[in-house]
This record gives sequence, C-alpha cells and structure tokens, in this order.
Amino acid sequence: MNCPRCASPSTKEQRQKTILGYRTFRCTVCKHFFHERTGTPFNYLEYPTDIVLLWRLRGILSLRDIAEMFLERGWTFTHEAVRDWEDRFVPLLADQLQGKRHGQRGEILVCRCAPL
Repeated sequence: MNCPRCASPSTKEQRQKTILGYRTFRCTVCKHFFHERTGTPFNYLEYPTDIVLLWRLRGILSLRDIAEMFLERGWTFTHEAVRDWEDRFVPLLADQLQGKRHGQRGEILVCRCAPL
C-alpha cells in the first residue's frame, strides 16, 4: 500500500490494528502512520465500511427499519446517520458502477423474409 502523504511504495504493515479491525501501516520514508481507510471517503466514519455499505442492499426497508435492524446486531446509530450515508456515498457508488459498465451495442437483426 502506498503512503497517502508521500506516495512512497515502501510501507511496512504494523502488528496493531485499529479499533474497527483495519490494518495499520508505517511509511519507511516519511515515518507516517496510516491505516487502510486513510485517503478514502470512509476514513472518518466510526462504523466499519461493510456496515455502511450494507444498508444499500436493504433498499426495500425504511431508514428507521435499517437502524432498528442494526440495533439488533449491536450497532447503534439513528436513521439520520443512514440518510447522511446515503447523501454521501450513493454518488460515489453510482460513479463506480457507471465506470465499470462497458455497454456494447448489439446487432439489430432484420428479418429479410418475404411478407406473409
């Protein structure tokens, strides 16, 4: 992983992990410590990335239902937090999905049969 401060590829993974379980690294050039979410839009969230993105898969549920569903799993946040995640991350997800679409035009098949 490249250092987000100096872009050096010479980084070393550290033994300790963050509270959320992310790997930490140390740059051998600038001596900067960082973790695997540093430099991403998810850097300053206090919840794991998979929890934040999982709400999008539950598109049928209301925002309050999503917050209640995660409360049963031990994660406490409000429906307003889910709304903020939606405002913040849906455009990023849409850009990622549109970038991966490689639409190909299909051939139009024209029937050259005699009319009935």
